Amino acid sequence: MRNGAPDAILLDFGGVLVDIVHRPGALREIALEVHALLRREHANSLDAGRVERDVRAGWDAYDRWKSAEGRRARPREMTHREFWEELVGADWPAPARATVADHATELCKRLDVATKDALCGAGSRDLVRLYGFEPYLGAQVYSDEAGVRKPNPEIFEGAARLLGVELSRCWYVGDTIDRDVLGGRRAGIAKVLLMPSSHTGRGNDAVAEPDAVIQRPSDVLTLLSSTA
Repeated sequence: MRNGAPDAILLDFGGVLVDIVHRPGALREIALEVHALLRREHANSLDAGRVERDVRAGWDAYDRWKSAEGRRARPREMTHREFWEELVGADWPAPARATVADHATELCKRLDVATKDALCGAGSRDLVRLYGFEPYLGAQVYSDEAGVRKPNPEIFEGAARLLGVELSRCWYVGDTIDRDVLGGRRAGIAKVLLMPSSHTGRGNDAVAEPDAVIQRPSDVLTLLSSTA
């Protein structure tokens, strides 16, 4: 049905459903929360500046890891515990590492809400409810919950199963070539639309072309009208 109306339209979260806005103070806020948590748990032998440096370094490392992992045919997603225990707190004293590992999902949720960069599905679900999108979405699938990340076709297959549709009868809207367009192609989605964002040119070089480039979500309605 490449030229027909789709049974479902799948949407990327960060970059399509919500804008990714990196507030300058977001990581510092999270670092201060982590420092306060360590103090409450009597696991803090680190000053606030050290915690902030390691949170920033861990976030940068995760961004690079995503690009490297994305070169695989079926990339996995990093667990919340891995992020905090290995990327942020690898050189922290054992009590501090154990504390952030025990609170990893809660901390990732806070990080997700602060950065709007989907690291924790629970945080993304909160944003979906906050912005009033939930009644319009038939299903939500996030990489940390699925254990895989784009361009792994399994994440698209999981969404299709929840919706009860075939990917060959779906459209997908994403904002990156190496994750969204390539992932949509691997999954056999009927039509893959690219809506450029600040992330569009930042990923790996990938040989994948969208079926169309749109500038705003309302452009999907124009494309749908042409299938009537």
